Amino acid sequence: MRIAYRALNHVLIGCLAVALLAVTPDAGAATRNIEVSTRTVLWNPEDRTEMKTGELHWAGGIEITSTDKDFGGWSGLAVSSDGATLLSVSDEGHWLTAMVLYDERGRLSGIAEPRMAPMLGLDGKPISGSKTLGDAEGLVVDTSDADSLMGRAYVSFERAHRIWRYDLARSGAEAKPEQLLTQRHFGRLNSNGGLEAIELLPPAEEGGRPRILAITEDTLDPRGNIRGFIARGRDIAWFGVKPHSPFKPTDMARLPNGDILLLERRYSMLAGVGMQMRRIAADDIAPGAVLDGDVLVNVGQRYSIDNMEGLAVRADENGDLLIYMISDNNYNPLQRTLLLMFRLPGGAGEAKIGNEVRLPRIPEEGAPRNGEDKSEEAVQAPS
Repeated sequence: MRIAYRALNHVLIGCLAVALLAVTPDAGAATRNIEVSTRTVLWNPEDRTEMKTGELHWAGGIEITSTDKDFGGWSGLAVSSDGATLLSVSDEGHWLTAMVLYDERGRLSGIAEPRMAPMLGLDGKPISGSKTLGDAEGLVVDTSDADSLMGRAYVSFERAHRIWRYDLARSGAEAKPEQLLTQRHFGRLNSNGGLEAIELLPPAEEGGRPRILAITEDTLDPRGNIRGFIARGRDIAWFGVKPHSPFKPTDMARLPNGDILLLERRYSMLAGVGMQMRRIAADDIAPGAVLDGDVLVNVGQRYSIDNMEGLAVRADENGDLLIYMISDNNYNPLQRTLLLMFRLPGGAGEAKIGNEVRLPRIPEEGAPRNGEDKSEEAVQAPS
């Protein structure tokens, strides 16, 4: 079924171009619109009535396909505070931006206006096409100066282990990175098991830059714990994460109260794919600590999951957390690109502050669309 757009007031409509084009203000040849198709998925295809698993409540999901040869491999994810737009990075060095669409009950049900662009290297040339340089795994956006995704994007890379920062507010997808940390700061990391998850912690001093929190995929310390670190500038302080074998970390997201959600995945030929999420208390995060946390959900392949690698969260006005995940399809026709959303009631630990419902930014009636969504669509955001 085609997307049924509703007309909104002129203020919301006028914000559409700002929300999307700000990522790529100078589109040019590097940035391109892509066509995608989406279809809604059931959380548990064997039991469509299952709406809660572990601590998480199902809030909608879609499978995304595209004929664009570069589409896929999405490993890092950021979602705007109003839920209207997303930003992602692929492990072959591409940016993706799109609008996020919801149905009349506030469930995630589609995307619109997707765009892709190659990530640039220090020399201003695309790093896409080079697995060594383009293996982007983690993404977090510093929105302290502006409440949007158009801030300073921190990206972690495997293979050539490093953390770069892109000033999207100034240059969009044309931004050249600033090199923050390289392998000489981390020491020896597993080639395909290095910097996987990245987040930001508050500055150590007033007016300072955020500290970087990072967790590797499967580089272990001498005690057998997964290595992580806190970086204050270029000073590195290590900590450990207790492994929950056979799961390995893929991403994390910091909550309003400072806690961390840690997304993990497993895979074997016998058991197939699995996904787990832990919540780690803010007070536990310190140099030299061994982090563990409570398991919020642990599911296997009978659920609508794949190689879940990207994680983003935002809080609604009731103090609930809205949790978004994206999967890396490894450019494999047997795997899927999934975008999922869950609700964790009271997870933000914030009191209800009002009943106003914020709507995502929606295209004008009759505006150009990329691809044809297979789901029924309305405009209310789940906030």
